[in-house]
Amino acid sequence: MKRVFELAGAAAAAGILGCLGCGGGAPVTPDLGPSTFKVSITGVNGGAPPDVAAPLSALVGLGPNVWDFTIEAVSPTGEPAPSFHGFVHLSVQPGAVDGIDAPGASGRSVPLVDGKASGKVHVEAVYGPARLWVDDLGYALAPPGKVPACSDGKDNNGNGLIDFPADPGCAFADDDSEDGGSYSTGVSPAVQYDLPKISDVRGAPLGVKTPYRANGVDIKTGAPETLVVTRVTSNGFYVTDVSPTEQMNGNNSVFAFYFATPPGMRVCDTLTSLAGTANDFFGFTEISFPSWTLTPLLKGQGTCQVPEPVLLGPCKTGDTCPILVSNGPAMQKIESSLVRLEGFTIAANFGPQLAVNNAFKANQSNCDFNGNGKIDFTDPLEGPCATTCDADPTCSEWTSFSGRNTYKVSNGAAMILIDTSTVANFDPTANRGQVLTAATGTVRKFSGGTLNWTLEVRCPDDLVCVAPGCVVAPVSSQTACVSLRSVGDNNAGSD
Repeated sequence: MKRVFELAGAAAAAGILGCLGCGGGAPVTPDLGPSTFKVSITGVNGGAPPDVAAPLSALVGLGPNVWDFTIEAVSPTGEPAPSFHGFVHLSVQPGAVDGIDAPGASGRSVPLVDGKASGKVHVEAVYGPARLWVDDLGYALAPPGKVPACSDGKDNNGNGLIDFPADPGCAFADDDSEDGGSYSTGVSPAVQYDLPKISDVRGAPLGVKTPYRANGVDIKTGAPETLVVTRVTSNGFYVTDVSPTEQMNGNNSVFAFYFATPPGMRVCDTLTSLAGTANDFFGFTEISFPSWTLTPLLKGQGTCQVPEPVLLGPCKTGDTCPILVSNGPAMQKIESSLVRLEGFTIAANFGPQLAVNNAFKANQSNCDFNGNGKIDFTDPLEGPCATTCDADPTCSEWTSFSGRNTYKVSNGAAMILIDTSTVANFDPTANRGQVLTAATGTVRKFSGGTLNWTLEVRCPDDLVCVAPGCVVAPVSSQTACVSLRSVGDNNAGSD
């Protein structure tokens, strides 16, 4: 049932408002409707609501959760409002409402009778301090068999607007009134869940895609988690949770896409907060539109906590480090992490000249026959050419390098793309067929094509070889690509 509160003009015209000293009996107090709603959560998943000192885990919050609730309308003077009869809409922040078990419930709305309602609300994807919100949108469920006023093609309230969604008084298509509600709101006390760790956002152990896709998320940065910046790029930054348990379990690194170089951030800084929108970008988990706070590491005032890179095999006999370059769970665990290749060879057939009959030579690996700068895999010439090159460890298709700076390296058993564009003095084509002693960088995934993984070298410290631009031996993660601030840095404001 709708509430239309036209108090001042209509009531005065009807002569029902009394006035002090005017006679004619006691003044009539108008029904102002609810000012807010008292919302309580009396149980969670069959037990008492979790205490702030012992929150439920973020993984529990991802699955189906059941909250027992009570709602009571409250008048503007703070008293119960039993005259309120109507539907209210339920939502949870952060998270989503899946359904409501309560008398007369419809979708995500529940009716209040004599100003009260109680029942169970099913929620998921909740984390942190989550709250149940109650809103009076003016929704009135149409009786069975009746065409709802918000779907009947008529301007029922004479405001010149017809039906949902054109008429703002229509909450939903099955709303039986085009009039709005009081738009009063109430919110419950917080139901305590833990913030998700990077590994939770990455989808471990539930899968390889983020379960928070397209949702804003606050990532846990408090103890025992320690989030360390491992790389700063022209469009964001990489961060790794270096707590022992997370390093052992994997899925503990993530890329934050910022559209520009993040100001005031350097490798080795630790984050004290990190939030943003979780996205799955062609199989690669990102945090978009990130916000953060950080603690800078200054020279002489601490130890850089960037972990040593994970070795992408082959490893020596007896080692426990082999991770095959593949699409399997082992590679998923180290996505966005710092990794190292040893003994991989740059493709020998790698150059700008056009391939002939799907055959490749030292300077001849270009499959872009129409010269538009990209490979069309539906083209009868370009598609087979590029596919043949991709399958050949000795061939690196030129368009991938000219367009994205990536080229192929292999060790005889595995192939991976690599990007060394951050090493200005190193020329990949001049070193085709040569062995890279070691290459370190962050690894990212792209689900298209057959070569899904790319190692991106961070700086010259990460590339070990005998060619110009390389260093002669691997550099420790505590110093590689690290440029710490000085105490009292005069340029700190412009870093």
